[in-house]
Amino acid sequence: MFIFRWRRLVLFLGDVFLFYLSLALALTVRRWGLPHFDFFVQHAEIFSLFIPIWAAVFYIMGLYDLRRINKTVNLLNYSLLAFAVNFAAVTALFYTFPTQLVITPKTHLLLTLIFMHGFAALCRRVWTRFFLFRLLTQRVAFLGSNRLVEEIKRDLNKNPHLGFTVVPLPELVLRQKAGDEYWLPRGRSGGELSAQVDLLVVDAEDAEKNPFQESAALSAAIIEEIPIITHLDFYEELYDKIPPEHAAKPSWLFSNVLHKSNSFYIVVKRGLDVLASALGLLLLSPFFAAAYLALKFSDGWEKPAFFFQKRIGYLGGKFIIWKFRTMVQGADKAGPLYEASADDGRITAVGRLLRLTRLDEIPQLWNVLKGDMSLVGPRPEWIKEVRILEQSIPHYHLRHLVKPGMSGWAQINFRATANKQGSLEKLHYDLYYVKNMTLAMDIGIMMRTVRRIFQRDESFASQVT
Repeated sequence: MFIFRWRRLVLFLGDVFLFYLSLALALTVRRWGLPHFDFFVQHAEIFSLFIPIWAAVFYIMGLYDLRRINKTVNLLNYSLLAFAVNFAAVTALFYTFPTQLVITPKTHLLLTLIFMHGFAALCRRVWTRFFLFRLLTQRVAFLGSNRLVEEIKRDLNKNPHLGFTVVPLPELVLRQKAGDEYWLPRGRSGGELSAQVDLLVVDAEDAEKNPFQESAALSAAIIEEIPIITHLDFYEELYDKIPPEHAAKPSWLFSNVLHKSNSFYIVVKRGLDVLASALGLLLLSPFFAAAYLALKFSDGWEKPAFFFQKRIGYLGGKFIIWKFRTMVQGADKAGPLYEASADDGRITAVGRLLRLTRLDEIPQLWNVLKGDMSLVGPRPEWIKEVRILEQSIPHYHLRHLVKPGMSGWAQINFRATANKQGSLEKLHYDLYYVKNMTLAMDIGIMMRTVRRIFQRDESFASQVT
């Protein structure tokens, strides 16, 4: 919805401007004077080819995620990592295709990237701390109230960098037409609502308890052209997740899931899964061999290099998942929902390295090729854990409406967890994927998975809404 995404669009357009500004500044500094216009155009034409590259890197690193870049430490870390990746990628392309690109701008390239990433970090700091907080904040009023609405209000008050300010719904001056059984506002000329509210969020069920107020507020919002959105859609767009209690309604299932079961997207996704998993198994075979030998030399030839466990898959079906063994044999005897710490004595030396690099998950490409899993989807859970979570978390089974994946929306937006509260939070994200899954979303998840590999779980410590 454009109400939310215009902020990211403005950031992107600002980045494009900063890119050309950085190029002009780099040429000026390098030549100790303003460059000739033709010289600038020559470099701009070539450098423009790399806008999709740095934009994709910025997206992967989270530089368009307002919640993450609000923290200075995160902003600096993501900017430095983006600079390193962009510099490596663009340098490789320049020197791989020197004839086609005509120029090999060593110093110009380095200076442009330094200025670009420095300006981008500075502007994001100004954007989140000044423009969104002071100038571009949207005033949000809520019609109706419930537990979820109150949670949203508290979070918006706590996080002003999101660009929303909660305001009370004003008392509208009403008039009743003779013979009518409903109430109407004065109309556009009054402007009582638009003078104080930029966005109206409605809980339809609770608002029905006060039909006069509901009719007046909705009529005024329509006449005064104020955007109206339900509290559930607002929650989904703001947090990129869905409340499980809402997803359990039959109307939600029919509208968002069941009609996708035989769609063209499912067929294309399966084809890409087969192609990518087969290619991945082939290209990563040297890593397979190295990990296998390392585990054998480290733990002994008589011990298995692979770990097998029964997991729950699509529509509750069971399958055996493949992973490289990272713990001592019998570690799963600790039982379900046992959260391993970083210094857990059950983790082997080689296993610690495999976990750090996520290489222990690579054998699951075989599960993808077989059709047990997909590249993208909710993570498959151990059957013993699922039995516990389905009893303690209402509607937990809804995450099994799609095929499980090696990576997923919950994995890139939330930390690894082995407790009920964390599993409930991950369910919110899984349901968002169930509703909104598309090929473009799958590609985005795979791209952002690269960042997640290097991201510590501690960065999600306080992320529960």
